[in-house]
Amino acid sequence: MLKRSEARNNAFILLFECAFQSEPDREETLRLAQENHEILLDDFVLSVFNGVLDNREALDNTISKYCKNRTIDRLSKMLLTALRIAFYEIDYTETPHAIAINEAVNLIKTYDSPESASYGNGVLASHVREK
Repeated sequence: MLKRSEARNNAFILLFECAFQSEPDREETLRLAQENHEILLDDFVLSVFNGVLDNREALDNTISKYCKNRTIDRLSKMLLTALRIAFYEIDYTETPHAIAINEAVNLIKTYDSPESASYGNGVLASHVREK
């Protein structure tokens, strides 16, 4: 069993791969991940992966409402992927908001830039304030 932060990281990698496709092939993405032994899958990874993809349009619409001075298509794919995971966890699961935000910011710091992490934190904080 993976630690939650490791599982989020694995879900992030899978979802990042799907971020470049309008209709991602879930089965192919998961098959390749397992085949190459690059990503461990557990129930949490799969629930986040499928939950984000199932709700991607709604998540993007919500994220767009909180993007100040940018449109969602101007966000890096890394930032957008982390935001999708956090918004999914905040809006569709019982994950405490602070954990979802902290984990997303850590993913953005790891895969993007400090500036993106700061921007993402602001987007998430704005969303949580209105919940």
